[in-house]
Amino acid sequence: MLNRFYDWVVDRPFIAVLLCLVIAGAAAYGITGFKMDNNSRAFFGDGNPDLERLLDIEAKYGVRDTVLFIVHPKDDNIFTPETLSLLETLTERAWQMPKSVRVNSLTNFQHTQVDGDDLYTEYLIESAMTLSGPDLARIRSIALAEPSLVHSVVSEKGHVAVVVVNVVQDEQKKSAPMIAQWSRDLRDELREKHPEIEFRLSGSVIFSDAMGTATAEGIETFFPLSMGAAILCLILLLRSFLAMFFTMTIVILSVMAAMGLATTLGVVFLPITSYAPAIILTIGVADCVHILVSFQQQMRSNGGDKRRSILESVRINFQPIFLTSITTGIGFVCLNASESPPFRDLGNVVVIGVVFAWFLSIVLLPALMMIFPAPKLPSGDGWLQKQMMRFSEFVIRRKKGLFWGVGFLVFGTAAFLPLNKFNDVWVEYFDKSYDVRRASEFLADEVTGLHRIQFSLPAIDKGGVSEPEYLEKLNEFKEWAEAQPEVVYALTLSDVVKRLNRNMNGGDETFYRVPDSRALASQYLLMYEMSLPFGLGLDDVMTMDKDESSFHLILDRTSSDGVLQFSKKAGRWIEENMPEYMHAKPTGLDVLFSQLTRRNVMSMLSGTLGAFLLISAMIVVSLRSVRYGLMSLLPNMMPAAVAFGLWGLTMGNVGVSVSIVACLTIGIVVDDTVHFLSKYVRAKREQNLSTEDAVRYAFSTVGVALITTSIVLVANFSVIAFSSFYPSSNMGTLTSLTIVLALIVDLLFFAPFLLLLDGSKSSKTNTDNNIEEKDDNLLPA
Repeated sequence: MLNRFYDWVVDRPFIAVLLCLVIAGAAAYGITGFKMDNNSRAFFGDGNPDLERLLDIEAKYGVRDTVLFIVHPKDDNIFTPETLSLLETLTERAWQMPKSVRVNSLTNFQHTQVDGDDLYTEYLIESAMTLSGPDLARIRSIALAEPSLVHSVVSEKGHVAVVVVNVVQDEQKKSAPMIAQWSRDLRDELREKHPEIEFRLSGSVIFSDAMGTATAEGIETFFPLSMGAAILCLILLLRSFLAMFFTMTIVILSVMAAMGLATTLGVVFLPITSYAPAIILTIGVADCVHILVSFQQQMRSNGGDKRRSILESVRINFQPIFLTSITTGIGFVCLNASESPPFRDLGNVVVIGVVFAWFLSIVLLPALMMIFPAPKLPSGDGWLQKQMMRFSEFVIRRKKGLFWGVGFLVFGTAAFLPLNKFNDVWVEYFDKSYDVRRASEFLADEVTGLHRIQFSLPAIDKGGVSEPEYLEKLNEFKEWAEAQPEVVYALTLSDVVKRLNRNMNGGDETFYRVPDSRALASQYLLMYEMSLPFGLGLDDVMTMDKDESSFHLILDRTSSDGVLQFSKKAGRWIEENMPEYMHAKPTGLDVLFSQLTRRNVMSMLSGTLGAFLLISAMIVVSLRSVRYGLMSLLPNMMPAAVAFGLWGLTMGNVGVSVSIVACLTIGIVVDDTVHFLSKYVRAKREQNLSTEDAVRYAFSTVGVALITTSIVLVANFSVIAFSSFYPSSNMGTLTSLTIVLALIVDLLFFAPFLLLLDGSKSSKTNTDNNIEEKDDNLLPA
């Protein structure tokens, strides 16, 4: 049946081409609805408990993204009339930002004063240009003594100020690019007017915008670069323009069909998923190269008979390409074990691309080869094949040394696996070419920390936040937190109440404590709230019913594992020192990403194990040999183990993107093993060759294709390694390393492994099962 189908393809190639174009075009039509997402929360799936906790807090205190204007005068002194006047102007302008709902700065801080029994609030700074030396000294003294200001809107040294703008966006963060552009325009305007001051931008909105930029970079920059790398490698290695043209036609149609169908199915692209086209490209190239290299070999042996050569090249490659497409698909399907939706989407998009690449390579490619003149054969009468034959002789002679030597290196390097540590700091997802990365590091170094953690601590009843016991526990928690080496800033409702109590008692420092009664604390809070201007209320620190309050912490720079350890430590303190009704768990994006990394690694371990078992079962069924299926496990598992060992030795940080590499590469790594093993088994079964001759046959028929596809794969993933988005860059680097190791293991370890286990037996003495010697039996039904 299969032979009749291919007779039809080569005899009616134009109809076959039209059929393929219609199918691919119908799938690609959906690309018109292509969407990109710049929301960092898209990394978390529905039902994620940490995300649910964050959403619950946002429902209580308001969903507020931020834009931070960082102001650094070159004279390192914020407290001058000129700089304070600029801060006044910037604060006023910030209210005009689209979607802004609150602006916090040094100048609009609500400084409280008491006149008799009345409480008044006023801006800490007004009409800055009229301030005298004593006024500036008083303001500096107040600001640098106020816990809610230092490490928040002003540095401890008084040399950097921050204007914090809170904005409310839609759930998809679609307004982030507009807000970010408005902010950049204002920053650039201020830079031009005030060259003596440095201005930087940070905040969640700016990060969301950078996420969109990284997504566009993946599609608009790195996919064309990947195509260029593939074209260059194909021309150099196959030395045929037509072979390159055929391959790129298959690849482009596969990518468009996958992207279109994925969009139709509702996939929204983020930076990680935007690299799916480059991955599909590499897989499509691998499928085509095996057929094209076999075609070139058949043309030499068949005296230039194109039709016969096409049919034979497809016949001998159908099984391994079919099998490798399934195994590659299994590897990417297992990305659905990931905790993060973008990685699941990446796997699903690539699987769609794998299916189209397989279909087009076995239908469209033979038809195109039949329509166009046969690709020109490289000169030298198979020079590369001759080199592979020489190399096979070396492997056969040195089989024991290679087996034990490579095996020792593999297991020795894999021993460094435990050096890998969980670390995924989301603000460090971008390299230093991004302004937001440099600005955030400056902010962390000069003003405050890098990691934000939030608790929402329940009170015993409505209005219970004024209860002295509750406020005392908040104060104790703050004192404990500030004593921890990781903490640089802590803000809680008790700070406000203590300040009000001091002010209402004539500024006596002995009254900087929690009031003795609930009624008194409640009265102070009510008076304070009534005196606050619009947009500067206490709604960000306590709920409307006053039955919960938020507790904000900022940690110094640490790893994601450090964030988790501190979160656990803080949680234990709450459980041991607070009444049960106040118990709460930490949240915040830093906590979410830290938890995601740890859970994702565990889920991907199970996903990778599942992929190994499924792929091994597929090899057993396809080759109808339990022996060869089990033998293939080692070369399939070793490359990832060595790659992660080297990663632990050199880098040591495992984030979400790195944790998926084993699962991502298993399908690609298996390709080498399957193609080599299928040719080896074919030689023993069909041609009744000895083990050594079967290895020679495998090297001569598939060795060039393995090297060619590996070079193309490494070239493409190496392009991704240059991404300025670190999750993509790390994924590209580690995947490239794994592919190189897979080639080395297959040629220098697996081939000697076959030689040592099979010895010099022919297929007649090495029948695992009763296999018929018919060509058709080597193809799936």
